Amino acid sequence: MNKPAQLELVGRKIRQLRRQRKLTQVELADRIGVHQSDLSRMEQGEYKVGLDTLLKILGTFDMSIGDFFDEGNRTETVVQKYRSLSPTAQKEVESFIEFKRAQEEDGSWDSDNGESEGDDV
Repeated sequence: MNKPAQLELVGRKIRQLRRQRKLTQVELADRIGVHQSDLSRMEQGEYKVGLDTLLKILGTFDMSIGDFFDEGNRTETVVQKYRSLSPTAQKEVESFIEFKRAQEEDGSWDSDNGESEGDDV
């Protein structure tokens, strides 16, 4: 029996998102209120994902339906990349952002040529 391509695509996308967020099938299934075996079958394209279940999944991933089905936009946003990092790495990114803000506020960065002031040789 052939699985419809749409079921496989939806299932693959759910699996990809779950793995990016480092969740097990058991963890995601618990969050959305389904059995792990059903989630496994959804990810494999063997089981149709109901709209209510899809909305719960999207809520867990903090995504809109438009984001989920937007295959034309394959580039990850900065926020998506940030969210996929470990908590330690996220803290490092936040520290770097604060460092760059402080640099800009004290005027030590020359935005005209991209070089720090006082670096003329």
